[in-house]
Amino acid sequence: MFEAPLGFFVGFYEVLRSEYALHLCVLLGIYLILAQSFNLVFGVGGLFNLAHVATYAIGAYTTALLSTELNVGVFQCLLASALLSGLLALIIGAISLRLATDYFAIGSLAFSAVVSALLINWRSLTRGVLGIPGIPRPEWGGIDFNGVQNFLYFVIVVTLLCLGAMWILFRSSFARSLKAAAQSDVAAQSLGRDVARLRIWAFFISSAFAGIAGGLFAYYLNYIDPSSFSLTEMVLVLTIVVVGRPGSFWGVAAATLLLVVLLPEGLRFLPLEPSVLGPLRQFLHALLLFIVVYMNRARLFPVERMV
Repeated sequence: MFEAPLGFFVGFYEVLRSEYALHLCVLLGIYLILAQSFNLVFGVGGLFNLAHVATYAIGAYTTALLSTELNVGVFQCLLASALLSGLLALIIGAISLRLATDYFAIGSLAFSAVVSALLINWRSLTRGVLGIPGIPRPEWGGIDFNGVQNFLYFVIVVTLLCLGAMWILFRSSFARSLKAAAQSDVAAQSLGRDVARLRIWAFFISSAFAGIAGGLFAYYLNYIDPSSFSLTEMVLVLTIVVVGRPGSFWGVAAATLLLVVLLPEGLRFLPLEPSVLGPLRQFLHALLLFIVVYMNRARLFPVERMV
């Protein structure tokens, strides 16, 4: 009588313990940090920052170079990735924030293209399209994170710390001021808010978290190259935030689970050729993004307030 349910739960438990499931959980943790960091600047601040994937790349390359060339420790690598990604964001913000609306998005996209070109052409540092191989998994306190299961524990700790910090930030007066500035610059300034400083700090904080996500990504794959940080990656992160509802912490978390794990991995059970699954996944992402944007166009593209 209980053989079928028992067999199901035993099988489900074995799947959860498999290398495949551990791999998905690691990716989920990395994308949770990346998506929530973009949610801060886009969902809360209303800044369409298309250079976010560039700061993610800077974090990954910083960790890769420090760990392979200088044998720097894991926490120093992640801290350096956060700081360098944040400094890049300060440069982007200082220039791009002088532009308005659509021009700001185009300006940030131009910075992303510049970073991509540097990763490809600065071969003496980044090895160009050959990428950086042999990135060692971290060790700390006598614990070896070389195995996928141990590395997952490390990712869980880092992800929870990052998400906890962002959760506090989302509920702070800083986020409320940033949201007010997104609705009306003039109204926020009339209440004594320094809009430029708010946005610069939002850029720095969100990019620092993106740099940490990049560092985890480099550690996990043991190899990175410029193709991992293309515009397609930016579109995926944008889709996650839009589907989860910009500014919603838990909505973006649920959308990350859907678009990183449930939707793409669910397609694997369809009787389709591998050459079809990739384009189908991209088509479904685009279709889902179009539907959500169309249904929420009034929220995503509000009429500008006249003060």
